[in-house]
Amino acid sequence: MILPGPIKKIIAVFRGNVSPVFIFISVLLGFWFGMLPGFSGFHILLIIVTLILNVHIGLFILTALLGRGLCFAAAPVLYHAGIWLHGNLSGMYRFLSSLPVIGLTDFNTYAVAGGFIIGPVVGVIAGLLLARSVISFRKMMLKIDEKSEKFRIWYSKTWVRILDWILIGKRVKDVKSMFVKTKYIRKAGVVLAILVIVGAFVSAHFLTDTKIKDFAAEKMTNVNGAQVDINEIGLSLLNGSLSAGGIQVTDTGDPNYNQLAVGKIATDASVYDLLLGKVYMEKVEVSEVLFGQKRSSPGKVVEREVAEKSEDFDPNKYKVDAGDIAKLEKYFKDAKSLKEKLQKIRQYLPSGKGDETPAETEQSPQNYLEYLTAKAFTSISPRFMAKLAVLDKVQIPSEMFGSSKIQLSNLSDAPEAAGLPVTIDMDSLETKASINMKIDYSKDTPELSGTFNTFDLSKMQSLLSSDSGLAFKSGTASGKFSGTATKQALDLTLNLDIKDLDAAGQGNGVLGLGRDVTNESLSVLDNLSTTIRIVGSVTEPRLVFDVKGLTDEFKQALAKAGKDRALKEFDERVGKKIEEELGDKLPGGIKETLKDPLKGLGGLLGGNKDE
Repeated sequence: MILPGPIKKIIAVFRGNVSPVFIFISVLLGFWFGMLPGFSGFHILLIIVTLILNVHIGLFILTALLGRGLCFAAAPVLYHAGIWLHGNLSGMYRFLSSLPVIGLTDFNTYAVAGGFIIGPVVGVIAGLLLARSVISFRKMMLKIDEKSEKFRIWYSKTWVRILDWILIGKRVKDVKSMFVKTKYIRKAGVVLAILVIVGAFVSAHFLTDTKIKDFAAEKMTNVNGAQVDINEIGLSLLNGSLSAGGIQVTDTGDPNYNQLAVGKIATDASVYDLLLGKVYMEKVEVSEVLFGQKRSSPGKVVEREVAEKSEDFDPNKYKVDAGDIAKLEKYFKDAKSLKEKLQKIRQYLPSGKGDETPAETEQSPQNYLEYLTAKAFTSISPRFMAKLAVLDKVQIPSEMFGSSKIQLSNLSDAPEAAGLPVTIDMDSLETKASINMKIDYSKDTPELSGTFNTFDLSKMQSLLSSDSGLAFKSGTASGKFSGTATKQALDLTLNLDIKDLDAAGQGNGVLGLGRDVTNESLSVLDNLSTTIRIVGSVTEPRLVFDVKGLTDEFKQALAKAGKDRALKEFDERVGKKIEEELGDKLPGGIKETLKDPLKGLGGLLGGNKDE
């Protein structure tokens, strides 16, 4: 009975002249190749090494197939091992991701991270066992050959070799040739390896459109949390030019609409980084940016398990007075819509590394094959990064900004892993409003800071509710902000400066003063400086006002308003008396001084208005 092919290959290894060292290497590389899910840059490297070294190709293929079967059988083991390795050896994977070719491997996939370590371990054990067995078998055959002349004559006969080859497989002509020293480098393999590398480079240059488009869409979908479509993408490895068009980013809240649509993107990418499986761009120019466009078909939303933490807001956690706290509903007309927008922003915020209860956790595999595809939520290294992205004439759906220019730096799919500060600068082309923001990812908990300038308060009035206590007619707001903003919580301090204020009280006014008293204060309050803190969860933030500071400002304004009113009444009465009783009897200079409401009697006596 003729033996199956795999068994014949194993027996041929025992009776061949392949060095036990290469038997060990063949098994090691084979299991390493097979137990690494999918096909990646590291697989390419293993193929090149196999071609260059005098590895037994048949044994490599056989053990690779065995390893791939073991990979599927042990998928949960690879998954859980990958989770542990990500938590304890993330630095190693970060280093591997920085190496050419190897960096093309997606070590963010848990099973890949696990297979990268478990594969060679299994290969070493199996390789040592097989190599030792081969050595023992060959020593036994050598002893028989040395002690039995009849066996040596019989073993060398042609018909025995032919029958042996048909029934069992290949073998050496004589036993002693089993121990012939083999060469380590396969010359033909070196030439073939070079051809493979050149062929891969040429293929990548001409045939990467679909692969890169799918890869980019997948990465952007994971970042966005909903389907991202890319209509076209072009890449030239010769000069590193990259372009993309027809990008649609699905709104996670309403999959029937796009959160963002981009007509065209053009940039230059680093060729070296492309060999690492990364797209790093120095300057990206973006055009035809639209918001809130309806999709031709609903986009798919990435399901992520959200760990809800139901707990009451605790002012002591932020060391603030509960009496100074207000909810968004009091100040914003459509607080529900604002919270929905905050929920969308939340997914782009960094994770707080010091929080005990993360607000978002990774979803466990729902079926067996997902053990091989599940990815780490936080990447060990960024795959996409734009050093500078310039978006010109962007139509912001806001009366405050309108058409604007936006510049972003160090924008990536894994900012925490990159550890670089991300900046966002937005300047309106229609108004004087601007905002500059920086998120510093070099800290354990990323810090947020920035400035805003010349916000027209009259354009904000449509957003405010009638309970806010103020109705702005004109004025500008500027200031700066700093603190932390993570997926778990907000703690921002806002230093606000208002100039040329023209506002009126509405409802119950502010600080419990009532509408009339508020109006009286605002009549003389041109400039206002105050501090506001924004604390709590991202979707349920609280506004903490500097009540003491605001009270002092309004007290001073009331005092000034009272003085002005009394002085005005005094001046009006004095002026009337002068006209009725003295007429033209007083010298002109004195008369005009007394009648001037800005000087009055105080001006005559050498004082000033307040005195």
